[in-house]
Amino acid sequence: MQLLEKVRKTEFLGREFLVWLWFRAGTDRGMFDFGEKGSAELWFDGKITLQSENEMGVETITCAGKASNMKEARFALAEGKEIIQAAIKLDIGDNQWSFVLDSTWMNFRTFKTPRVMQDKKDDPDGIFYEKMFLIEEAVSAIDEIYSSFLKLRVSPEWAAEERPALVKWISEGK
Repeated sequence: MQLLEKVRKTEFLGREFLVWLWFRAGTDRGMFDFGEKGSAELWFDGKITLQSENEMGVETITCAGKASNMKEARFALAEGKEIIQAAIKLDIGDNQWSFVLDSTWMNFRTFKTPRVMQDKKDDPDGIFYEKMFLIEEAVSAIDEIYSSFLKLRVSPEWAAEERPALVKWISEGK
């Protein structure tokens, strides 16, 4: 199977993941526990791009504003549009990252790490390695959150509890 065929078959998972993240963040359940690794808090940061296809072609809408009050985006979601990109903030401990997450390829855009505070004179390579560590920390956290989503998605709990709550939350956006 060609790579693009695989992407087309599974791209719904990335879109469902972003909707689920928004739902979790919007219902005060944006906290994720990683066991010994600690916990993370995630929320949407005020810019969401949604898209739908119909007989007329592809329709795309980008909503920007206060993340907790994105009525147009919630309405578009309730009308059948799917999230294709979302600006996200992630807090782990004292560190905060911001990035845009794409649903098709699950890649990061405009990735901003916490500021690295080191003296270039003492360890010129240290800044680079610290920056790479911070990138890896955020990517690993999103991987962990995505993994927990996939486990939930294939579990009986998805159909019994999570999906009905998610559908209710979406319908409340109208």
